[in-house]
Amino acid sequence: DGPLGGFPGYDAVIQAMSGMMSVNGSPESGPVRVGTPMVDMGTGLNAVIAILMALLERERSGRGQFLDLTLYDCAVALLHPQAPNWLMSGREPAITGNAHPNIYPYDAFQTRDKQAFLAIGNNGQWARFCAAIGADGLAEDARFADNAARSHNRAELKPLLEAKLADFECDALCETLLRQGVPAGPVNAIPEVFTHPHTLHRRMRASVEGDEWEAPGIAAKLSRTPGSVRAAPPFFGNATREVLAEAGYAAPEIDTLIETGVALTERRRG
Repeated sequence: DGPLGGFPGYDAVIQAMSGMMSVNGSPESGPVRVGTPMVDMGTGLNAVIAILMALLERERSGRGQFLDLTLYDCAVALLHPQAPNWLMSGREPAITGNAHPNIYPYDAFQTRDKQAFLAIGNNGQWARFCAAIGADGLAEDARFADNAARSHNRAELKPLLEAKLADFECDALCETLLRQGVPAGPVNAIPEVFTHPHTLHRRMRASVEGDEWEAPGIAAKLSRTPGSVRAAPPFFGNATREVLAEAGYAAPEIDTLIETGVALTERRRG
């Protein structure tokens, strides 16, 4: 419902309307669509959460209820920290590129061979980071004494850090920092992700034996009833009869559903 209720919606359009694009990108690029369909995926995840909440409540009350989710609402709910920043201060959020608006260093930095992303969230991490890269002087510099100072003076700090980081190979640097408790990671391309040892160990590259089909694996890993990828997805309508039969429909009922167009076995044109 509401002024936009009932209108068509696509991920990128809702990204634009919800303000998501306005905080993504860089000062040079202007607003940019998020590269993955965050609104579509976020709405689906919220729908699952809502269904589980309603099922749990039904166990207590014995009553069902209607679940109302929209792409727009779910996109607005994802505007963190920009939404609370504006709601509490009245200052319109600016595009900051890769950098976090409230925390620094929380940004991508060029190393000798590729970019590394650093997410230094407290003074302890800052001190360990500076020690790891041989920059103890920065840890003692009053301009960068705490997060507020580092965030305020980020324009001065970034080139100083990149001058130091130019001496380091990215993957080795990130491993060193992680072992020191400093969140850091290389900016990987998709091929690097799906050949990474951690991706393979966590079974996040799924395939079906005897089939050329591959896809990302199952992120939620249950200890007693783990999910698995058992087959490649069928073509449109290929499994209609099988699914309806599993749901308890008899063959004549399935024929009727298909003949009347309620269920489809092939994609309609037009």
